[in-house]
Amino acid sequence: MYESKAAILNYFYLREINEELHDENQYLREQLHNQEIKLGKKYIKINDSLYLRNYKFLKVEVLNSQYKYVENSILLNKGTSNGLKEKMGVIGVNGVIGIINKCSSYYSSVVPVINPHFVLSVVHESSSTWGDLQWLSNINNYQTATINNIPNYTPIKEGDFFVTTGSDGIFPRGIPIGTVKSFEKNIETQMMTVKVSLSEDFSNTHKGFVVYNSVRDELFNYNSTK
Repeated sequence: MYESKAAILNYFYLREINEELHDENQYLREQLHNQEIKLGKKYIKINDSLYLRNYKFLKVEVLNSQYKYVENSILLNKGTSNGLKEKMGVIGVNGVIGIINKCSSYYSSVVPVINPHFVLSVVHESSSTWGDLQWLSNINNYQTATINNIPNYTPIKEGDFFVTTGSDGIFPRGIPIGTVKSFEKNIETQMMTVKVSLSEDFSNTHKGFVVYNSVRDELFNYNSTK
């Protein structure tokens, strides 16, 4: 009886610690990404205060996650009543989860990285070379994705990181996508195809953060007029 009661208390204690760590993680992410945003060749300096933060992170729980199919999807426990809307980015504890594509008052659906409709510009961290992230159902599984349009001369090696560019305003720069698993060079196109092991474990995704960027619309307008 005593052991059973202790086990229950231990469960709730660990759950409370997990919630505290989740809150702390949210705070640290805001501190890290609220320094500056790059608009083309210009930097907008954002004073890191409660009123002028550009990136905020709303913690969410994953209610349902599909990762064994072609058109995988994820359901979150928050919606428009919490300030969520379409085209907001979602990140997990380890890396990018996906982008919101539909919201109701209390729920949101996400197109995850492991969906063929998900596309994102990413950057090779060590060389700053940009590429295009895709998930190809005939090549990739829930643990991998493909990056195209990387020039053959790029000094890539296994284990290198690819991260978000921050150029679209959906994600801050530097959020992990994954590490290089293999790559294949094409002599004719002079471009290589890179397979990455995804940082986020889609078979075990339970919590995350929705990214809110207060100057995202300005960034969209800037990109559309370039």
